[in-house]
Amino acid sequence: MRTWTVWDAVALVERSWCWMVFVTMPVTIVVALAASLLVDGRPLGPEQVAAAGLLGLIVAVASGVVSVGGGIVALPCTWLLGWALTRRALPRGVHVVAHAVLAGALGTLCVVVPSASWGSPLWAPLPAFAAVVGVAASTAAAIAARRTGLPADIEPAAEPDVSVRAAADE
Repeated sequence: MRTWTVWDAVALVERSWCWMVFVTMPVTIVVALAASLLVDGRPLGPEQVAAAGLLGLIVAVASGVVSVGGGIVALPCTWLLGWALTRRALPRGVHVVAHAVLAGALGTLCVVVPSASWGSPLWAPLPAFAAVVGVAASTAAAIAARRTGLPADIEPAAEPDVSVRAAADE
């Protein structure tokens, strides 16, 4: 098994950010907005759907920009976790789950801490936005960790050298 380097952490954070910004965050926002509109109970007209779509677009773009800072914050944590996990030969699933939990926790903290320090809810139009970000971040990290093959790239077993075996038989 190879060792975990800083560049492995950078690659994983970069791929996780791409998955989060372009796939998991928009999907999670659409699901959260749809659930919010359905729970509200008021009849939906074209104005409400258009307003929800505009809000979803604004939140997706804003969270994509802000998540660059979250990726920078996650970089040392990702490197440390990857280094700790590669100290032992663990299955790839353990790596995927560990990185997903780390990303979800960091994503949630990046919304909860500023909101708590400023004293008012930061994302009042979208209830439970911290959970939305946590789900999107953990899903993106799980996809990126699974698809990159890092950190558990195990070298394939080498074919036995037939000439050495034949010489030993003589």
